[in-house]
Amino acid sequence: MPKPTKGRRLGGSASHQKAILANLATALFEHGRITTTEAKAKRLRPYAEKLITHAKVGKLANRREVLKSIRDKDVVHVLFAEIGPSFTDRPGGYTRIIKTLPRKGDNAPMAVIELVTESTASSEASRATRAAASKKAQAKAADNVVADVEADADDAAVANADAVAEGVTDESSAAAATELVDTDAPAGSHAPLDDDSEPEGFPIKGNAQSKLYHRPGTRFFDSTVAEIWFATEADAEAAGYQLPPSQRDEAK
Repeated sequence: MPKPTKGRRLGGSASHQKAILANLATALFEHGRITTTEAKAKRLRPYAEKLITHAKVGKLANRREVLKSIRDKDVVHVLFAEIGPSFTDRPGGYTRIIKTLPRKGDNAPMAVIELVTESTASSEASRATRAAASKKAQAKAADNVVADVEADADDAAVANADAVAEGVTDESSAAAATELVDTDAPAGSHAPLDDDSEPEGFPIKGNAQSKLYHRPGTRFFDSTVAEIWFATEADAEAAGYQLPPSQRDEAK
């Protein structure tokens, strides 16, 4: 027999309480915020956040678990395609409860429960730290590439000079003297600028940690710190980056 929840039960029976929580969660995911009694809001918060955790994982088994509670398939699609991915960088605390004026008539304590959409200071600091570390790594890689190019050029120049001194006119030696080593950056990409502005001709943002790219004007474009810029979507996908899950259906 399931262990009953602490405190008074919502509704008249266990099945009634499950139906109440499922309906409240459906409305919360559909509208983003709802007004209800303070007691229901407190019971709804852990219930809804467990469903969001399932949506963050995003596997078929998680979707089936959510469908046991939320029967509206359109709401489940929004939960897995938009709400879950938007909390990828957030370890918890997906909702907040704000107390409001008591209800007229029975003076019941009322509250607003809503999804947390804005970024916190800690997540912004973490994103800034990752961006700075990425810039430092790219700068170090660029220095290594320049050193390798200079070393190869010196070796080629020495080889070419020896060939000329011996009267050898080898075309491969002359070509080796001017050969340059390609950088590690993918084709059609550009490293972030010092002022985080958009490089000319590279309008698409890429996030190295999530391997997602964001087009201008889309939902996550402004909130994403670009760790790499791409000229076209084809360049981004060739480098192993993908659109966010919520935008893949639109692209098809």
